[in-house]
Amino acid sequence: MNKTYHVLVVDDDPDDQLFIQMAFEQVSIHYRIQLASNGLEGLNYIENNSISPDLILLDLNMPFLNGFDMLAYLKQSPRYRHLPIVILTTSDDSDDIDKGYDLGVNSFITKPNDFQALTNIIQTIHFYWFEIVKTPARLPVIGH
Repeated sequence: MNKTYHVLVVDDDPDDQLFIQMAFEQVSIHYRIQLASNGLEGLNYIENNSISPDLILLDLNMPFLNGFDMLAYLKQSPRYRHLPIVILTTSDDSDDIDKGYDLGVNSFITKPNDFQALTNIIQTIHFYWFEIVKTPARLPVIGH
């Protein structure tokens, strides 16, 4: 039996959300993709579901709560700090890259402009995070 992986995609661009979802479908059918349009929606999803995502793909420039603020909140929280987070954004600015790693992101990837390149990135993310890396076991949630 294959495990179903829960991936939270936090991105305010509906086209990017669709392309990321389609790329995951190309890689494997064993995904449950949850979409959020900004960091606030992403945090609401995480805090209101009993199962944490196995991976978060996080854009940076979004309304209400940007990717850096969401990342900082999650990495400072004992409850969520071990969640693997990959920044997937159009930025390739060295200040953004440095800030992401300073805040604790696990990986920083610049979004490509074509679907096949995106699919290759998603395949690499799948292989790395779900087949190679060992992450902490989920612990029971006790309070917030």
